[in-house]
Amino acid sequence: MIANLVIFSLLVFSFGREFARNYIIQQEIAELTAEKATMEAENSELTTFMSSVQTETYIEQEARIKLGLSKPGESVVILSGLDSVSPSNNGDALTAAEVDSLSVPDLNALANPLKWWYYFFDINKFDMIKIYGNHST
Repeated sequence: MIANLVIFSLLVFSFGREFARNYIIQQEIAELTAEKATMEAENSELTTFMSSVQTETYIEQEARIKLGLSKPGESVVILSGLDSVSPSNNGDALTAAEVDSLSVPDLNALANPLKWWYYFFDINKFDMIKIYGNHST
């Protein structure tokens, strides 16, 4: 009877250990399956992005934007500083003649204390210098 009890306990212990090992392996399989699905989705996104980047339209758009290139017969116009708020009274952007008539010093040519003075005490002048100070004719 004692021998049967010892054999039975060894079998239960062995079965329990194999059951725990099988559970851990199943958990690892589930984690790897989830990771595989995530990587496949990421791969799909990258493939879609790569195919959209390789189109002629995208390449042409990037060449126009980043390199300033144009097709034959076209002329490139670069507008800078128009995203900021205009200091004019009616809220419209100043025309080139109005900008030329302003005697606005270049922001880079001003001393730092003067820049801070304009920033804290004359914000309109500071904005005008910031927006139109680098305008060259």
